[in-house]
Amino acid sequence: DRARSRIFSRIYFFVHECLQSKVMIDTSTLEKIIYHPEEVLRTDEQFWKKERAQVLTKKWADAINYSIDYDNWRQNIRDFANLPLEKRKHHIFMKNAARIIKEKDIFLKKAIPFICSYLPKNADIDVTIQLTAFIPSRAFAMEDIVINVAAPYWKDNYNNILNCIVHEIFHAGYSYCREIRTEVSPENDTLYSMLENMHNEGICTYIGNKILPVIPAPDEIDYQLLENQTKVMELLREVNQIFSMIGSISDDELQKLSFQKGVVERAYYVTGAYYVTGAYMCQKIEKRKGREALIETMLAGPLYFIQLYNSICDDNMVIEFSER
Repeated sequence: DRARSRIFSRIYFFVHECLQSKVMIDTSTLEKIIYHPEEVLRTDEQFWKKERAQVLTKKWADAINYSIDYDNWRQNIRDFANLPLEKRKHHIFMKNAARIIKEKDIFLKKAIPFICSYLPKNADIDVTIQLTAFIPSRAFAMEDIVINVAAPYWKDNYNNILNCIVHEIFHAGYSYCREIRTEVSPENDTLYSMLENMHNEGICTYIGNKILPVIPAPDEIDYQLLENQTKVMELLREVNQIFSMIGSISDDELQKLSFQKGVVERAYYVTGAYYVTGAYMCQKIEKRKGREALIETMLAGPLYFIQLYNSICDDNMVIEFSER
C-alpha cells in the first residue's frame, strides 16, 4: 500500500568514493513482521529458512553455541500480531526503523568518511544491513549486518541503533584488513580465534565511541564502562586471570568462558580481554602512537596488537600474554 511504500522501499544505497563502498539496508524481513505477522507465524519454519536476517541469526547462534528460544520468538510475534494494524504501523520500533531510513544521509556524509579515516586508503566496504525484530541478539555482523530494531537495549532511541550500525559497519572494514594481514592465522586454533574476535570487537567499539559527537548513543553501556578507569582496571584483571587458565582448561571450556566474560559481562569490549586488546587499548595506542599505528594493528594482526599495546601501556595495565 502507499503508506507502506512511503516508509520503506526495500533496499537503500549509500556510496562514498573514499572507500568505493556500498552499504545497503534491506527492510524486507522487517516488513513481513510488521505487515504480515500472522503469515510469519503460519510459515515460521520457512521464514527462518528463507529470510536472510533469520538465516544469519541461526549462523550467529551456531557460531557461539547459543540456543535460540523459538517459543519465545513465536510468542513475541503472536503478541505483536494481536495489535491492530494501525498500532503495529505506529509502534516505536517501526518508527525507529523508518527514522533510520530517513536519516541515511548521516552514513553518507558523516559515518562513512569517519570509518574510512580509520582504515587503509584502499579499503573497500560492501555490506548489507538486514533489519528484523525479536531475535536474541540486538545486533551482529556475520556476512551481513543484522539489527534487531525491537531490542529493549535501544531504550526506544533510534540514535543508539544508528551508533551501533557504525560499529557493525566497521566490522566489514576489519574483515577487509583480515584478508591482507601479515600474520598467519593458525587453522582451528581456539586461542587465536578469541584474540582475533577481541581485537575486532575492541576496535569497532572504539570507533563507535569516537563518533559519539556526531552520532550519540546515550544508553550504550560499553562507552560508559570505557570512561570508568576503575572498572577498566577491574575488567583487565579479570581478563588476565582468565588468561592464566590457558593450558589448565580445554579449548572448549576456554571458548565458553570467553563468551561469558567477553560478551555477557562485556570484558573484552573494553579491556581487550583474553590476551588481546579492546577499546581501551585502541584508545591508548592512538593517543600515544597515532592513528596510523592503530590502523597498522589491523593490517598486522591481533598478536601484534597486544605487543604494541604492552610496549606503551602503564605497568599496571599490561595484558599478560604469551604465545603457546
